Amino acid sequence: MNLTAAWKVPVEEGDIHIQAYGMNHDVPVMLLHGTATYHYCWRSVAAQLASQYRVYCPDLLGYGVSDKPRTVLYSKQAQAKRIQAVIEALDCEAVHLVGHSMGGEIAAHIALQSPHLLRSLTLVAPDGFRRGVASPVKWAARKGWMDGIFRGAMNRKMKPTTLARMLSLPLEHITPEFMDRWTKPYQDPNTPFVIAKTLADDDTGIIAHRISEIHVPTLLIYGTIDKMIPMQVFRQYEQTVPNLCTELYDDSGHVLMEECPDRLAASIQSFIVRCCP
Repeated sequence: MNLTAAWKVPVEEGDIHIQAYGMNHDVPVMLLHGTATYHYCWRSVAAQLASQYRVYCPDLLGYGVSDKPRTVLYSKQAQAKRIQAVIEALDCEAVHLVGHSMGGEIAAHIALQSPHLLRSLTLVAPDGFRRGVASPVKWAARKGWMDGIFRGAMNRKMKPTTLARMLSLPLEHITPEFMDRWTKPYQDPNTPFVIAKTLADDDTGIIAHRISEIHVPTLLIYGTIDKMIPMQVFRQYEQTVPNLCTELYDDSGHVLMEECPDRLAASIQSFIVRCCP
């Protein structure tokens, strides 16, 4: 039985939405989404993990159904502190943490800041070693100019071909329901501001010099045809994190939870069993 629930957890700067699966189980797993998406991207993986685990899928502050305050930092370090507060509020001692893309770098921050909150760490196509947003873009975002650019772009109805290209998915994957659910966050009038503010506050790569300090049991998963995160980032993690387990998915891209949810869920579950038999 997969018992689901949804609620909001208050943190210092707003309320964070939680979508949960497998509420009848005890062992907690938390899945963190990446940029410009929300908990929906984890639906297939979460449903499979929920056969054995209690699965929490939070919307990062500013994303999905969570609050979107305009006066806070949207850096990865700030987001990590909020997720730490959520884990503590859930009163589950420690979680198996999984992060995708930006969520992976946020998860790495948590592993460094509060390793006692984690039972294991799974990084799916994470960032963390690249340089951040180019200075002119960050400067324009801080001036407030990018907000208008994103607002204009989002006011135009997104086409299935655009979403397929953005997610590196085959066009047949983009069903009307998928299109509606994936683009839902873009319909929120505050979303353009949040994305622009995320660029303005970007701190990608600030933990690169500390990655070697991650001592939580860690699994790194990467698709060999990922067009978003270069293979160099995978190699840098591989060479830097001690006792790292790795899995390369041939012929897979960046959004692995959509491309191959069954395989990804199996990888996560197998690693959890290895960490906590």
